[in-house]
Amino acid sequence: MITSEEAALDAAESLAERFAADAARADTDGRAPFDQIAALRASGLLPALVPTRLGGGGLDWHTVLRALRPIIRADAGLGHVIAYHFVNSWRIQLNENQHVIDDLYRGLSASSWFWGGAGNPRDAGLELTPTADGFTVSGRKFFATGAQVADRVTASGTRVDTGERLAIVIDAKAPGVVHHDDWSNIGQRLSASGSVSFTDVAVPHAHVLGPNEQDGELYRPYGSLSILAFQLAMNHIHVGLAEGALAEAADYARTKTRAWAMSGVENAVDDPYIRQTIGELTAQTRAADALTWSATNLFVDAANKGWELSDEERGRAAVEIAAAKVVTTRTALHVTSTAFELMGARATSESAAMDRFWRNARTITLHDPVVYKAQEVGDFALTGALPTPSAYS
Repeated sequence: MITSEEAALDAAESLAERFAADAARADTDGRAPFDQIAALRASGLLPALVPTRLGGGGLDWHTVLRALRPIIRADAGLGHVIAYHFVNSWRIQLNENQHVIDDLYRGLSASSWFWGGAGNPRDAGLELTPTADGFTVSGRKFFATGAQVADRVTASGTRVDTGERLAIVIDAKAPGVVHHDDWSNIGQRLSASGSVSFTDVAVPHAHVLGPNEQDGELYRPYGSLSILAFQLAMNHIHVGLAEGALAEAADYARTKTRAWAMSGVENAVDDPYIRQTIGELTAQTRAADALTWSATNLFVDAANKGWELSDEERGRAAVEIAAAKVVTTRTALHVTSTAFELMGARATSESAAMDRFWRNARTITLHDPVVYKAQEVGDFALTGALPTPSAYS
């Protein structure tokens, strides 16, 4: 069990080195990262956010997100699915059935469960049918990041008898759960983001977290923080992508790029154009990183308020996360495309595998339209209006 910041960062760095060495081949294969998740489980990092009183690492979001960065730099798809483990396992505490939450955290700590999600709000909802022991759940979810490699899946469903929406946890390996292994997108190939279907899957009372509403009488600001956690995670993924592409491009320029015939220098690293370009890309990435950590600070402050969190406090965190989303999106796309200009035409060869950074950036930045994040920031700047809590804000 990892219980210190130093141990967490060391373990993550060691994993990142291992993943980076195999990143190009793993991207080409495009298989779900069962082996990588097994290595992560063995590292002791999975219960990092669980309180020590429940057997976990007792670490905070700042430590976990710092630990994730080198893994994201190595492979953003893998960093994506691991980041979502922490969000999905953390988000169960945004409910009020404390005994259920505590028991699930004890299970996570004891068994190092990996957590995925099946909560895409644009799909049809899952149906919950009452039974003597709890419910059965049926339905299908697309873009269920991490579910295929998970032990537990967070989801929500609607009771067929009352229409009540409930947050639930599903055993990812239970009878009736089918992982379709149908993620075939151009990027984020190791994110295990394919679809999952459920047919009469048992959900015992011990896996029912309680009401799950983003608005109406049951709405509470703290209970709606999960979407901000997901959005914040994506900001860190965007920045990590840019950092990874820059590091790869700089190494290539130092070791393989030939100076242009008309540059007047012998080594590519002495070319003033290359020096200026990498300087500008680095500055942009550092600015995106700084804004992302500012958003992280506001999110952590909001989360630490617990059920006392106000709409104003939640809203200000949402605006900062949205502002970071605008900047990190543009940065990830620009850096992963422009990095090729530091390297030259030979860097487009399949052996260089540089295209994976751009493909990952192009894929994940389409998660939800960034123009709507810009609109939220603009509304706040013009009128002081805070984003309305929703499935994406």
